[in-house]
Amino acid sequence: KLPIPLEQPYKNWQIGSTENVVAAMNSMKAYIDNDYTAFAALIGDSLELNFDYLHAKLSRDSAIKFFKADRPKYNDLSVTMYDYVSVISADKKSEWVTLWYKQSWKNDKGVPDSMAVTDDIRMENGKMVELDEKTSHFPKK
Repeated sequence: KLPIPLEQPYKNWQIGSTENVVAAMNSMKAYIDNDYTAFAALIGDSLELNFDYLHAKLSRDSAIKFFKADRPKYNDLSVTMYDYVSVISADKKSEWVTLWYKQSWKNDKGVPDSMAVTDDIRMENGKMVELDEKTSHFPKK
């Protein structure tokens, strides 16, 4: 018996598709490259965003506007990918890709910064429909 009960029954996760990992990473690469045509092709009709202090469900067009407005904060943006996993529930109703990486950039004054990121990305039909992002800034030196 689990010491802390699950809110919902366990979904008996299995390893999911590599194609979902590729699609998730391609959406990240499109954001890094400012390629919003490619980015739009990789998300569903809507995208639910769960960030620290932000929860929103946006249409594809609104999601693109959100990310276009966000991207200028990050000059020389790069990602060091640490690992990933793709999982699917036993009933095949829920598919997720988790990415673990370091994001590095320079601010508008050229000062470098970075943070550890874990993205949980819900996929439907090969498209991103939910992005749940957790971040941890590294201590200042």
